[in-house]
Amino acid sequence: IAAAITACGSSAGEAAQSSIAQADREELVAVWKAANEKTTALTSAALSAFMDINAQSGNEDFESGMNTEILLNEAGQENMACLWNTDTSLNGELSVETITFYADGYYYMDLPERKVKCALSPEQMEGQFEKMLSVWMLDPDCATEISIEEEADSRIITFTGDAGKTEEYLRRSMEYSKSPMAGMKRKIKKSEGEVVVDSQGYMKSQILKVELTLGTNGSQIDMTMNMKLIYHWPGESVSVELPSRDGYIEVDTESFLLTSSGSFEEEAARVGRFWKTAHF
Repeated sequence: IAAAITACGSSAGEAAQSSIAQADREELVAVWKAANEKTTALTSAALSAFMDINAQSGNEDFESGMNTEILLNEAGQENMACLWNTDTSLNGELSVETITFYADGYYYMDLPERKVKCALSPEQMEGQFEKMLSVWMLDPDCATEISIEEEADSRIITFTGDAGKTEEYLRRSMEYSKSPMAGMKRKIKKSEGEVVVDSQGYMKSQILKVELTLGTNGSQIDMTMNMKLIYHWPGESVSVELPSRDGYIEVDTESFLLTSSGSFEEEAARVGRFWKTAHF
């Protein structure tokens, strides 16, 4: 990993903060990118992903939240195991929970409409997982203003996001999740975030806060999106306790992947259908 950038003039025990000059920007971005690469290369990981949406259109308010907990062990290996639980809420009243997991060459989906399983190789499942992370992971090239704060065991990178690149990030995320917002015209008003890198060079967390407007059917929706990704104990082994595998009906893998565009996307599509109750 690139050498840590240390701000000058700080006393011992104090967090040191500095604005990054253009000459130092490339080195700081290299630290960020190296943390992305080192963390996504982990074969075992425990993650939490959160997304909260607050929207206003005329006199109507809408709040939605999606929390996902993910456990992964031995990615790409014969004994690969993965479990992720997703809880989606709407206006603090409706809630849908989804449990999906992978073990012994099968991907299991426990959705309200059905319980199915299909055969996937560990390499295929690892590819699905990597694709999901690539959608979530922030690209340091999206940052305009950027600064760093040094702490005893971590580096905190704060940034202001470029409007165009933030819009591209949201577009990929919405298309991946099959959100009904994916086809709407977006205008980014403000974006800012924080990335925390630990002393071993792993990503500890990333936060992105975006204020934007959406255009649909001749009306405008004002929206605030808060997204957070947390890596728990990066670099350490992870234990995955899997639920019962009884009651799942096996389906043809090729047909399943063609109709759902992949395992993670099928779950995301269900979340997208749930969001449509907001009448976007």
